Amino acid sequence: MVKFGRHLQFYLESDETHGPRDDPYIVPYTDIKECIGKSQHHFTREWTGSLKQASEDYSKRIKTFWKRIFDDVFSSSACSQSFEEEHRGIHGDKAIELYVEVMDEARSRELFSFIKKLHSTAAMNCEALRKLVKKFDKGAVARGEEMLTASFLHELYSASFSNYPCLEGYIDALRDSLITSEGEDAEDEDSDNESYSIQQKISSSYRNDSTAVKRRAEELTWLKTMIASIPPMELSALVAHRGFHCPRDGTNRRPLENSLSAFEMAWCGGIKLCECDVALTKDEKLVLAHDEDFSRLALDPNAVCSKTKVQDLTMKEIMSLTFKSGSRPPLLLDVLRSAQAIGGDSKLVIEIKPGNQDACTALVRLFRHHPDLIDRCEAIMSFDAFTMHRLKSELEDMAVSLKTERFGSLSPQSKPSFDSKADAPLQLPQVLLLTVAKEPQKHYELWVDILNSSPIHSWLKHGNKSSLDGVYLQYQPVMLEPAGIRGLRHLSKQYKVGIWGEFRKDPDDYFTAMQLINECGVSYVNTDLPRSFRSSASDFKQHRMTVHRKEHIMQVYETSRLFG
Repeated sequence: MVKFGRHLQFYLESDETHGPRDDPYIVPYTDIKECIGKSQHHFTREWTGSLKQASEDYSKRIKTFWKRIFDDVFSSSACSQSFEEEHRGIHGDKAIELYVEVMDEARSRELFSFIKKLHSTAAMNCEALRKLVKKFDKGAVARGEEMLTASFLHELYSASFSNYPCLEGYIDALRDSLITSEGEDAEDEDSDNESYSIQQKISSSYRNDSTAVKRRAEELTWLKTMIASIPPMELSALVAHRGFHCPRDGTNRRPLENSLSAFEMAWCGGIKLCECDVALTKDEKLVLAHDEDFSRLALDPNAVCSKTKVQDLTMKEIMSLTFKSGSRPPLLLDVLRSAQAIGGDSKLVIEIKPGNQDACTALVRLFRHHPDLIDRCEAIMSFDAFTMHRLKSELEDMAVSLKTERFGSLSPQSKPSFDSKADAPLQLPQVLLLTVAKEPQKHYELWVDILNSSPIHSWLKHGNKSSLDGVYLQYQPVMLEPAGIRGLRHLSKQYKVGIWGEFRKDPDDYFTAMQLINECGVSYVNTDLPRSFRSSASDFKQHRMTVHRKEHIMQVYETSRLFG
């Protein structure tokens, strides 16, 4: 079961302080759902009222969109009699291209954000009204009420906002025009130039600070030595949380979290998997960021850009930011390319914040443009079940499209060769659902106890479509007890299972990680790689013997109770 109500709440919360206060109409999904079972008349009135409001709001906004384009273009300094004559009867897509050409970038970006917002709102309202009818009809006969699908859905699908897919063409046209105005390789060039500039700064800083260099070298030596002592199978399940970084935001010994250096140091030190958080910028670039803004990591936390939400910044503005370490927030593309360049099994586990469907779509688009980087992403996860199911579907559609492009143009006489790496089957990332282990503190959190993991199965399924690949559970102490080990082992036989923990609250050591991997069969264990992570092998052996002894005692007890 996909939690659409939760997803809608994510969407509303992520937009609370975003942009001017001219909010579009959002169907009150939860309020209308509560009408089900009370009164069909009440439900009908609320549903049809919402349909009408959503239609009126959409029509008003789409009219504003086109009016802004034509008003701005034909009142600009570029406009003349010959200009008007040249562009009379202009097509919509050409009008969009012309808008970007004659208006400044800020104005074009504003229009781009406006139409994207309109598209996502219309899609959300259409899905909300459809799901409300579906939920009403589910028990209508039992309640002695008339089913509404036949009489309501034709009204929904003929409403103006149900035609929201046509907006995707306008969004693509604006996106393409903006990219063209920046230069087709602007992202790559900016990234390369900035990376060179930052490396120069860091190199200069290191030359003047031999102590910092020595500390970094010692830390890297420790990492390599520690990693070399871990068996390959167990090592493949360790996930460096936000790279090899200092959880206290220090920069003396380790790089900052989610920085390019944090991932490169981890991979070069022998770690296979690194976890990161991504956000979507105002100009649709995927950048690494855990918080809503960069104030915690910025060299100047009081700067305007440091305190502005990532979603409200362009990549150009983000590149003007400087972290405490002297670097800048990296693009996801930068990090994936580093993983590819380092090679081996260097991969990312990517977390997407709840409600950020646009970031998922941008991620699929990135993979679509750079299919050679897909295998550098091990898994994608989020607390948002609805978004993860959508992502799973989009990734599968992308895979079919890429396969068709690869072999679709072959003549009947020709035979495709599978000798090269390019012809290898496409390995899509695992798509996982994040959960918590105690009563939720935030509305979007899905709570599950490993002693009763039955809710997980319904969360991962989505009708007749592909299920999600697994879950990323929050650590529980009971996971190391016999009952917890059995529960995790059973779950791990059905799905991919990852374990994450809270800094300073949950254990982060070799013993715990190895037991979760070897005894419980989990696929991923997050770690901040503290200096205390690795202890002696003899201590670990003694720990495992204790666990086995506990499990044996429990089995004897259960057997004696069963047979009296």
